[in-house]
Amino acid sequence: MKVLTYQDTSAFCDKEKNLCTIESTCAAAAILGVQTVVFPELFLTGYQVGNQAALLAEPINGPSVEQLRRIARNHKVALICGLIEVSEGNLFNAAVAINADGQTIAHHRKVFLFGDTEKQLFQPGTAFTSFELNGITCGLSICYDIEFPETARCFANQQVKILFNPTANMMPYLAVPRTLARARALENNMVVVYANLCGHEGNTEYTGLSAIIGPDGEDLIRAGKDPAILMTDLSPALHRGLSTQLQDLALSSISRSWS
Repeated sequence: MKVLTYQDTSAFCDKEKNLCTIESTCAAAAILGVQTVVFPELFLTGYQVGNQAALLAEPINGPSVEQLRRIARNHKVALICGLIEVSEGNLFNAAVAINADGQTIAHHRKVFLFGDTEKQLFQPGTAFTSFELNGITCGLSICYDIEFPETARCFANQQVKILFNPTANMMPYLAVPRTLARARALENNMVVVYANLCGHEGNTEYTGLSAIIGPDGEDLIRAGKDPAILMTDLSPALHRGLSTQLQDLALSSISRSWS
């Protein structure tokens, strides 16, 4: 699977402009043979929307997700994007995964909300659920979720091979992209696709440092602090991860036979 990760700030509170960015990126990705395009946390609206969150929120089957489905279907690429969801009067920091046929195949609500602002705006999600994309078992988490080892372990127990993590990681938390995201990959023998914002939004400075990390905890590709597009083929890394898993199973079997 070829994956492309988009790193930049989004247009603040301008869903139409952000949808145009998503479409142009997916169009270019399709030409390059990319199968999955990943955008950061709350990319559809901007992260620091404050009291405008309720005005920007939509149901998970609302017009913006319908546009995302159209973009995926027209360009024959899967895409993952963060947005503000409203359901029964509650707001959620959410993300959707849409396949190349334009079907919504996963929907995640951020479980671990970061800081007082998020906790005031959003209700927490309650589950980490795997899904199939191009025949590969995948997981979807959001930003702070990945900082807790239990998140990735939950996905590993579901045999997840790729964990997509849209994020809005900010200064001074450089250890998250540099260390914690890599640790989650290594601990759980999975690829981690860490898609962050960069630049400034109000007084917030995002760290950038988006990365696609192999199951050995090593970067397959990583951005700096400036706008960037990362692209790589995950097939070799996934094959190495599977080989390691088979070795672990064999050693486990041998250990049981000795006991």
